[in-house]
Amino acid sequence: MKSNQINLDNFIGNINAYKFSFMDKSVTGRLIECNDEILTVELKSGSRIVAALDSLEAIWGIRQKQEAV
Repeated sequence: MKSNQINLDNFIGNINAYKFSFMDKSVTGRLIECNDEILTVELKSGSRIVAALDSLEAIWGIRQKQEAV
């Protein structure tokens, strides 16, 4: 079985959608930390999800951090 590698550095600090194997529905939040084993997502409510990297089934960008004008 071939493993897909995702460069999560491109998603740090941005609001993204996530599909985890342990959740029925996808969630959105800001990726605030990731390493080789875990990732931490901060939800709009302020709650955090800390999950094993191999439980991440999909991630897609919603919007990037924008600078104030």
